[in-house]
Amino acid sequence: MAISHPEEPLVTSLELDPKPEVPAQLYLDLMKKILTRALIANGMERHTIQPRATKSNIINRLNNAVRSRGVEIVRLAPSSAEDYLESGHEATNRVEDAETMLGTRQLDHLQRCVVDVVEHGVPGDLLEAGVWRGGMTIFMRAVLAAYEVRDRNVWVVDSFAGLPPVDSQTETFGWKGGDMAVSLQSVKNNFMRYGLLDSQVKFLKGFFSDTLPSAPIERLAILRVDADLYSSTRDVLTNLYSRLSPGGYAIFDDYQNLLDCRRAIDEFRQEHGITEEIVPIDKRAVCWRKLR
Repeated sequence: MAISHPEEPLVTSLELDPKPEVPAQLYLDLMKKILTRALIANGMERHTIQPRATKSNIINRLNNAVRSRGVEIVRLAPSSAEDYLESGHEATNRVEDAETMLGTRQLDHLQRCVVDVVEHGVPGDLLEAGVWRGGMTIFMRAVLAAYEVRDRNVWVVDSFAGLPPVDSQTETFGWKGGDMAVSLQSVKNNFMRYGLLDSQVKFLKGFFSDTLPSAPIERLAILRVDADLYSSTRDVLTNLYSRLSPGGYAIFDDYQNLLDCRRAIDEFRQEHGITEEIVPIDKRAVCWRKLR
């Protein structure tokens, strides 16, 4: 007598844009799916239970007691590849160890931007300010590798110690100093995992207000800002926007979902007469192409 088993949920593959047709695109398609972990979306994801309420505190204490025996209580959440299209800060239904919490729509867009500045000869390096585990900068380096670009660098700019002290007069979200901390060595290890840590990757460690005014960065073709705070976003724009080449892209991760970041960007645009159209990328991020 045959034993019947319940069918496992079908996990579909994401169709990314551009649709991969040549080896460089196939490589980048795979990179996008593994950096986000969309490639291994598994129907049900296991998530560490964080101590945030009475019940979870009890479970966390129990986990601390039994973890040395190789046992842990986790939370199960349904998941599919489609859950990786949009960005998910502290997403509760995605694989926990991904190098980026952003969605594949942002990675698709970043790929198109990098390829565009390379094909049109827009001068300058690629930079992200606020990198967390380094996923987007790893992908920047991957795009340069895929298209055999050897005359541009990727700048990985972060304190590597979390957010700076938070001024409650200008910040309203509830961040705390030290939030989002990932060490420099952890980020370097992530680059090494993909074979992409080389002389074209430049690290700039420290709070933006300290490092950016004298940063040895001449020209940028891509300026990506994921700074979380009003003050940090202003620091990046004040010190780096003038180095963005005409034809280059300014990309902002939190314009639609963090009002402090939006205010910093809107104020800077108004003060400097920036009128380029702001274009949404997904439900969080926006960009514009610098015209002059």
